[in-house]
Amino acid sequence: MLHTPEPAFNSNITNLLFELEGLRDRQVSGTTPSWEFFQLKNLFHIVEALSSARIEGNHTTLASFVEKRLSNEDTGNEKLIEISNLIEALEFIDQHISTTNIDKQFIFELHKIVVKNLSSNNEGDQRPGAYRIEQRFISQSGHVLPQPSDIRDLMDELYVYINEDTDRRQDLLKIAIAHHRFVWIHPFGNGNGRVVRLLTYAMLCKKGFIKPGSARLFNPTAVFSGNRQEYYDKLSIADCGDDASILEWAEYVLKGLKEEIEKSQKLTDNDFVQSEILIPTIAWAHEKNITSELETKVLNRLARKNVIKASDIRDLWPADRSHVIVSKFLRKMKEQNFIEPLSPNGREYIIKFTENKLTRGILDQMEKQGMLPIKVDEAAGIQK
Repeated sequence: MLHTPEPAFNSNITNLLFELEGLRDRQVSGTTPSWEFFQLKNLFHIVEALSSARIEGNHTTLASFVEKRLSNEDTGNEKLIEISNLIEALEFIDQHISTTNIDKQFIFELHKIVVKNLSSNNEGDQRPGAYRIEQRFISQSGHVLPQPSDIRDLMDELYVYINEDTDRRQDLLKIAIAHHRFVWIHPFGNGNGRVVRLLTYAMLCKKGFIKPGSARLFNPTAVFSGNRQEYYDKLSIADCGDDASILEWAEYVLKGLKEEIEKSQKLTDNDFVQSEILIPTIAWAHEKNITSELETKVLNRLARKNVIKASDIRDLWPADRSHVIVSKFLRKMKEQNFIEPLSPNGREYIIKFTENKLTRGILDQMEKQGMLPIKVDEAAGIQK
């Protein structure tokens, strides 16, 4: 019978639950502008998706994915499609989690997205959005997976466990336990690992620890992708099924969540984002000849002011130049996707660092700040 062990005798878990509970539903009072945070959230989704695919053996580097996504080169490349599917699934969760239950229909939809356009001999599944009908085995694991005939009942029990009203203080324990239980059942022919990490994200959203569309974000998959072998080892320990083993797994999850939240909280500080992320990225872009000297000056001005209009950068041109030249220059930067209007057809502009050549630099700076679970240029399993 699926249940939540009493954590009282484990002081580490008790302390972690107390600290993490303080973050639930808390209003974020950071200074980073909402539009910059939204762009950072998009980057976190890319990192989240690639981290999840990395656990499954996808060797695509973050740098390569960003570059190929920018040039629309993912068509036909299943490694890139796998990551794009995971990004789509995260966006699906963000859009629907507040109005839907985490049930069979929801999980089936996630599975359909995850395996879409992937061949079954790679990372796809012959039965998208349906439980497996064959007995499966996990390589290098002593765990014997449930028979296909038992999957429906076991998953129905899991959905009840996920959605039942219990002590709020147990919610994070339940999220960790549900993650392990899903893996233990292994309900699909393929894509189980990817779907369960999406389920963890969805449950964190549902319980108020992640707020889609607000200034709170972190990458829960980083908990598992930083050390793939440790992830598998902790799951194996929990397979024993006794309370002590389950709590050891839960402590591993909770500790990782706390570390990731603490990292991401830095992004609510506009001074940090400006000085440690944006301005170094702008300097990097100039060094790489991605931006001209004048474009670099405009972007630096924008990074410091958050919003600019033509009059805010007029001094960068000789006094005898027409103001029309400044407006034309801003339109050119807009066409290059470096800036965008604050409002549709508006004349105030904000910086744009996603889906353009600045993205790589932003990720490099986030890596330097220890905010990424994977290196931008390092493939899975390759140590520099």
